[in-house]
Amino acid sequence: MTETIAIFGSTGGCGSEITATALDQGYLVRVMVRNPSKLPGEIRRNPHLTVLKGDIISLETIRETVRGADYVINAVGGPVGKPQVFPVGRYAGFVRDLVGIMQETPSVKVFLHESGCLTADPDGTQPLSMKIMGVVLGFCNGIGPNTDEHFMEQQYLESVREDVSFKTICIRPGGLQKGEGGTELVASGSPSGLAFGMTDFKDLGVFTVRALKDESLYGKYPYVVKA
Repeated sequence: MTETIAIFGSTGGCGSEITATALDQGYLVRVMVRNPSKLPGEIRRNPHLTVLKGDIISLETIRETVRGADYVINAVGGPVGKPQVFPVGRYAGFVRDLVGIMQETPSVKVFLHESGCLTADPDGTQPLSMKIMGVVLGFCNGIGPNTDEHFMEQQYLESVREDVSFKTICIRPGGLQKGEGGTELVASGSPSGLAFGMTDFKDLGVFTVRALKDESLYGKYPYVVKA
């Protein structure tokens, strides 16, 4: 039987490539988007894609998106900016709502959440290189609220990890860019190399879909680095 992936954030740089990869690999895909016209035409026309219109506070639409899914991927991000322009707590609230809905959906086997390399482990530990980079980027482009939100999300996922009926994975990629892809990415316990160079959205899409079935990543918070 063909498996189904529910994807949130599918119009973003990461999410659109995750969606394209899942469709290319023969999955049935269900996505929730605020504006369906932002999906690339070749994705929107795919007969294996189901598109639902809603946002991260549309609980019934979230529930319908997850219905029947074997896997759920959250690639929802947020605007980069200082707290006055960042909706603090909104995305962490979405993750809590999504987990609750997945708990009501027996078909869900794995939930993959996309965080970022500047986010500390759920217990607060973090390599010095990432701490320094976080301070610099926080000063330069106001990424601090995003990182704080990711940390809240990871802490919540860790708090429920052993209680939910599905496996969890939280990936932490580095800087991302548009590109042709073709570079293999791997999961790592260390962010070594992330400070140098960028990762193509295409490559992260391939890695993310593959990670869903990698049992060694279940319950983990791996960095995503070049092989």
